[in-house]
Amino acid sequence: MKKTIQMEELVCPMCAQKIETALQKVDGVTSASVLYNASKAKVDFDEEKTSLDELKNVITGLGYVVIK
Repeated sequence: MKKTIQMEELVCPMCAQKIETALQKVDGVTSASVLYNASKAKVDFDEEKTSLDELKNVITGLGYVVIK
């Protein structure tokens, strides 16, 4: 399943890299990319192994705010 997660404005490119790396480590995620300028994470994942809520929790656990 492909989903886009909107976050509050990211302050630096390293923030985007940090989020992208964390999402890629989640079991069930097949691809993840974070668009720094748009503050969006595009994630492709297996719903049988993880959920959208779990992915959002990974982002908030790093200290970033998920809008939707």
